[in-house]
Amino acid sequence: MAPQTILAEVRKSPFAPFKLVLADGARYDIRHPDQCMVMKKSVVIGELSPGNDECIEWTININCYNVVGIERTEA
Repeated sequence: MAPQTILAEVRKSPFAPFKLVLADGARYDIRHPDQCMVMKKSVVIGELSPGNDECIEWTININCYNVVGIERTEA
């Protein structure tokens, strides 16, 4: 997926939670715009700590073009 498409989803106002769907079937919840940093060819996703929606525990770096879809989720 083009990075501009992912960035547009992150920048929506008001922000709406979504999932990034990868070619291998993996899904990553994006519940806050600060969780997703879109770069020219990659996306850095901050995974939140279990039970703590305020602190990022670790990050995952994926290629934008491995993202095959965006699913809308409930807040």
